[in-house]
Amino acid sequence: MFEDRLTELEERLGRNLRNSSTPPAAEGFSKPLSPSRTERRAAARKVGKHPGAPGKYLAQVADPDMVIAHVPASCRACEDDLAGAEVVDTESRQLFDLPEIHLFVTEHLAERRRCRCGSMTKASFPAAATAPACHGPGVRALACYLTVHQDLLFDRMTELFVDVLGCEASVGALTTMVTEGAHATALFTEEIRELLGTADAVHFDEAGGRVAGRLNCVYSASTELFTLFDCHPKRGRVAMDDLGVIAIMGGVAVHDGWKSYRS
Repeated sequence: MFEDRLTELEERLGRNLRNSSTPPAAEGFSKPLSPSRTERRAAARKVGKHPGAPGKYLAQVADPDMVIAHVPASCRACEDDLAGAEVVDTESRQLFDLPEIHLFVTEHLAERRRCRCGSMTKASFPAAATAPACHGPGVRALACYLTVHQDLLFDRMTELFVDVLGCEASVGALTTMVTEGAHATALFTEEIRELLGTADAVHFDEAGGRVAGRLNCVYSASTELFTLFDCHPKRGRVAMDDLGVIAIMGGVAVHDGWKSYRS
């Protein structure tokens, strides 16, 4: 009786989601960590370059930005002065480094000129100069890249701008830059939508995601060359109509069979 009870307890302790019908959520924080497929493949690989794989190394360039010549001062044998001595050969080593990073400030002066008729006319400022002091297109493009592509938080980006660029930019200013950058892609987005609409086959998919603490749905329409994403607070036909691809296309729609695609 005691041995049967002990065997039962040992069997129960050894159960997990891989050898029983235990749901994954039941394991909680005691879930054993197993290596992922990527980790298992990495462990099986040998360290270093594999046979046939293209090598990657830092190679010298033919036209460096700066050349600094180092001249020996005296002979290491007799200690005679080597100024004006014959140069037998040279050996070069190149350092690949970042230049000193700082903001480049351009001041635009709009002149007012008086005509012979007495009327005064002022020149126009460039479109990027929207205020007496404002961030230029390079800073704005960097903000969009760091946020959208590198997923950098706005708070962290303000620190990076100050530490690396010496550029003071508030979270609100950076948010505005990204929002304006999104609006500037309207023509590009329309072009992608039209190209998808004329494609022979388009793959559609959707997934949930949180935006500002609320559940939204992210929709995608893609081919081998183009992908269009849209985030919408609703699921179903309304969101698909806003994405604007499946309603105008004449090719094959590849999807998971969700009934909203059938409409």
